[in-house]
Amino acid sequence: MDFRSTFDDVAELYDRIRPRYPDALFAELIHRAGLRAGTELLEIAPGTGQATLPLARRGYRITAVELGAQMARIARDRLKAYANVAIINASFEDVSLPSGAFDLVYAATAFHWIPPEVKFAKPHALLKPSGHLAIIHRHHVSDERGDDFTAATQPIYRRYERDTAAEARTYVPRRRDELKPEPIDEALFASVSFAAFPEVVRYSAQDYASLLATYSPTLAMAPQARMAFLDDIRRLIEERFDGHVMQHYAMSLQVARRV
Repeated sequence: MDFRSTFDDVAELYDRIRPRYPDALFAELIHRAGLRAGTELLEIAPGTGQATLPLARRGYRITAVELGAQMARIARDRLKAYANVAIINASFEDVSLPSGAFDLVYAATAFHWIPPEVKFAKPHALLKPSGHLAIIHRHHVSDERGDDFTAATQPIYRRYERDTAAEARTYVPRRRDELKPEPIDEALFASVSFAAFPEVVRYSAQDYASLLATYSPTLAMAPQARMAFLDDIRRLIEERFDGHVMQHYAMSLQVARRV
């Protein structure tokens, strides 16, 4: 199964429930990559356009390549007021784009899906000599107060481990100050900066179950097991956490320069 394609089955829910990216992250990206008026951007896997819109509003010309047809449809609708944005429904590894045409190639919560043989080589080929690569990730991080909810979910995850294809887990979220940039191909790129931006989101029991329903391990489960798993998570929140949980995230931004 190509897990990348499973998100398209829940495109509307994905668009509604996934956390947005903070404005401070885009301000840092613009600064570190030296983006100016008229800059040409290429976005890998924009999904429903959540990281496209903040840059489209600033007037950059954006070409966004999205694998999922439903994701691309929602992104086009979200960005229909911006003539500076083009959404291409294709896979990044297969799409044909002009070499040396872009000032920035970026991916938000999607870079890990790109095949290893192209994830650095193709951006390098598509960038101008002075261009940059930006990798944005969303991390679940510790609340630094014991992570009681995460600990309480572990028996549920273990119960459904075989269906989720997950590792046997006693999962402990990292602290924000433990986050590190991912390794890059140093023959093609030189690191410029790494920063993390904290965010806390409050979820009702139903909304948190809906969020989990958009994650690839959950989508990979058999339908009956998936429904039971989400019911167990929902019930845990309702019975032991007064019907809501606070989830702590850090949105990381890694910027590298083409060499």
